[in-house]
Amino acid sequence: MKTQNPFLSRFFLIFISIFVSISLFLLLSGITKFEERFENKVLEVVTADIIGIIKNTSKSIEDNLKGSDNYIETIKKSTMTRINIENKLSVLLTENIKYAYLLYKDKNDVFRFLADGASGEYKAFLNQKFDVESSQWYDIYKTKEAILIKQPLLHQLSITYLEPILKDEKVELLLVIDFSIEKTKDVNEVITLVKDIIISINILVVIFILILIIQTLKYYTVKKTAYIDKLTNVYNRNYLQENEDKINLEDYVLAALDIDYFKKVNDTFGHNAGDLVLKEVSKTILESTRSKEDIIIRYGGEEFIILAKKIKGNEEKSLSVIERIHTNIQKKKFRTSIGETISISVSIGVNLYPNEARNFKNAFKIADEALYRAKEEGRNQIIIAKEKI
Repeated sequence: MKTQNPFLSRFFLIFISIFVSISLFLLLSGITKFEERFENKVLEVVTADIIGIIKNTSKSIEDNLKGSDNYIETIKKSTMTRINIENKLSVLLTENIKYAYLLYKDKNDVFRFLADGASGEYKAFLNQKFDVESSQWYDIYKTKEAILIKQPLLHQLSITYLEPILKDEKVELLLVIDFSIEKTKDVNEVITLVKDIIISINILVVIFILILIIQTLKYYTVKKTAYIDKLTNVYNRNYLQENEDKINLEDYVLAALDIDYFKKVNDTFGHNAGDLVLKEVSKTILESTRSKEDIIIRYGGEEFIILAKKIKGNEEKSLSVIERIHTNIQKKKFRTSIGETISISVSIGVNLYPNEARNFKNAFKIADEALYRAKEEGRNQIIIAKEKI
């Protein structure tokens, strides 16, 4: 029975977490858009009457100035006209409509007051400079159409409404009204709460993903360490037990390699010398193979398994890797722990067709039997198994 791969399980969890995070982000975006649509609808309903009153006031001011060649100069020079306009503007002021004033733009494109509906210390004087922050104030001179500028606050919408007053098809004056609209408290609270919850969940999901990634990397590092033989730095039997069912035998030539007379090396020069020989043999094997294609496993003691990647349709040519290993080990001089140099040979059994076996164990058994023959027939040679299953 195969066990589930923990690495894949963690990867799946990371994928699900990222998917959930993206979904929550899209939901948050949708709620934000809903809030905008809701505010726009509230704005449309609530401002309908206010805008109607503003347009009537604008028409009334325009009627008062009819017959005048220059609206701006008329208001500047006629105190009565200015007072009359300011009275009309003051009538507009309510708890929500904070300011109502009439502006003009001078030759330097600076906005200035002509009339102000406010009273007392809040009242602007004639020709007082009025600073604007948005280019929309200038756009109205091109479009000649009313503009509504929104400034959303936490519990209300602050709105500036610009109504142009035209003369000879040109914008001469701007009737400006500043008012605010209270948001529907319950809806606003619910939207804010949902936003906060989604943002909090997103933060938790991101933290969870980071922890999962860190734990996965740690798991992968520990797992990799568990798969590597500390002495020879090649894969160990743990790796084989975990992965033998996953290895596609159609892609490889399978060889079993054994160091000749290794027991004699241990008995003559000691186990430290034996360890040095094992290290150097494995190093030579690694140097003789293709790091990204071939698989080297220390099967136990002085025996190694070599999975040499096949060249499709030419299994015999794949033997060049095995032959190179055999030749390079034979040429190499190995140092013992006491500084002496010795020659080492290896015997190798090869299964050219491991994919024809029922499983990895059977495929290895054929290579191992060929190895046994190589040792029985004098060692220091490569024997290719003739048996096909």
